[in-house]
Amino acid sequence: MKHLSNATPLLETRNLSLNYGVIPAVKGLNIKVWQGKIVCLIGANGAGKTTTLRGISGILVGREGEILFQGKNITKAKPDEIVNMGISQAPEGRGIFSGLTVTENLKIGAFSRRSRRKEIMEDREKVFRMFPILQERKNQLAGTLSGGEQQMLSIARALMARPKLLLLDEPSMGLAPKIVKEIFQIVKEINRNGTSILLVEQNAKMALLISDYGYILETGAIVSEGAAAELKGNDFVQKVYLGVRQHTKSDADLQKIP
Repeated sequence: MKHLSNATPLLETRNLSLNYGVIPAVKGLNIKVWQGKIVCLIGANGAGKTTTLRGISGILVGREGEILFQGKNITKAKPDEIVNMGISQAPEGRGIFSGLTVTENLKIGAFSRRSRRKEIMEDREKVFRMFPILQERKNQLAGTLSGGEQQMLSIARALMARPKLLLLDEPSMGLAPKIVKEIFQIVKEINRNGTSILLVEQNAKMALLISDYGYILETGAIVSEGAAAELKGNDFVQKVYLGVRQHTKSDADLQKIP
């Protein structure tokens, strides 16, 4: 990723600090996401990963420092303004509307463009091609979907906003290994279709496998960063985040993600 060091990032935070009330959660954060790339933010529970995404999305107020998107300072922008600029998020815990159907959830994802009915219909067909199980379940209440299907719906709903940058918060949480692999295959496909991605993920092995660049966050601060391939080979990362253990068949299966 050295060749990107002089490239203008799509998203950049400069000395970003975020608090929950009076409690500091993120301190002096400097990260970049480049156009067409997947950048991951990994770390233990409580490290500040979700807080970072909430800050970028405008959900957390009282932000200090700067957030730049396409070179524009969006630090003071409201959540709906940020969505309209081209940033959408699939939140931790999926955040679907369980009492609404799959189709109704997708409509909510396109709310900022609700007057463009033809575009919305086209986008819905696109996400149905990407997530065929959602088309099968389109009239089903979202709360009756399986965990993996709910995660697919969360991502599909975020895509309905036509984002330039997609924020993914723990997409593998609570899912079986087979479903995790399927979700990450979809994430790769979304990226190949032109959407840049900032991925927050506790499963460091999976995150580094599909990412171009990575940041390691501890207690609200970056402690290491680099090309994903370099981080995977780093002794500290292997010991703390990847675990030192014997190679298994499941590891080999993960390498098959296209």
